[in-house]
Amino acid sequence: MKSMSGAIRILQADADSVFRQDVSRYFESLEDFVYIEGLEAADRILDSIAEHQPNIVLLDLDLPPQGGFPVLGEIRKRWSNDTLPIIMLARSHKAEAHLTQAVALGASYFILRPVDLVVLENRVRQLLNTTPLVIDNGLSLKQVQEICVRYFDAMGIPPHYKGYRYLIEGIWLASLHPTWLSSMTKKLYPAIGQRFGTSGSQVERAMRYALDMTWEKGVLEELYRLFPYEVRENKGKPTNSAFIAKMADLVALEAG
Repeated sequence: MKSMSGAIRILQADADSVFRQDVSRYFESLEDFVYIEGLEAADRILDSIAEHQPNIVLLDLDLPPQGGFPVLGEIRKRWSNDTLPIIMLARSHKAEAHLTQAVALGASYFILRPVDLVVLENRVRQLLNTTPLVIDNGLSLKQVQEICVRYFDAMGIPPHYKGYRYLIEGIWLASLHPTWLSSMTKKLYPAIGQRFGTSGSQVERAMRYALDMTWEKGVLEELYRLFPYEVRENKGKPTNSAFIAKMADLVALEAG
């Protein structure tokens, strides 16, 4: 069981049960976060904050029964911005008009959904001024995509396979969270699945199929160059984790 000591404690109040589940699963997969509670309405939020003393609150603009703004106002009567940062999340593009009101009431940050949970994590860390347990290599997803596309095309990985996109996403996440490579089923696959709206098991199967097809019909010369052990020793294709780990190293070398 994860220790609460020194962990970043998150409390969420959001009417969307699927989003609450996604946020809970994502932050619980991180070593230095604890997802305290997910509330579907405003009635218990003040008591929950007082009881659990979260480091940050994720607040739905449309939280029942009266919306997030009255809740934000009540929270700010008891806890200051410095004491308890609050990120307000809105589900409609029209919510941009509410940005000024959110700031005036004491929101620390305002995000429009859908939101990439890696981006949400980064915003939380910025507000709390914490150092993430990741490799600070400065790599952006776009950089990783551009490098991977060149390698994948050379290897002959068909871009229309779902596994093609999942592998690139996995390589980027592995470059941010290297320890996830030793916990593919619990961390990496679910994180990718959340970003693409599918399950971790579907991610794993799609990756495996893409690699199976590549090792069967791909460019042998390039595969031999990048994965000499698997090809030369007739070991078959690398595992998903071995492939992602090798590609993450190649991306880091090229980008560095």
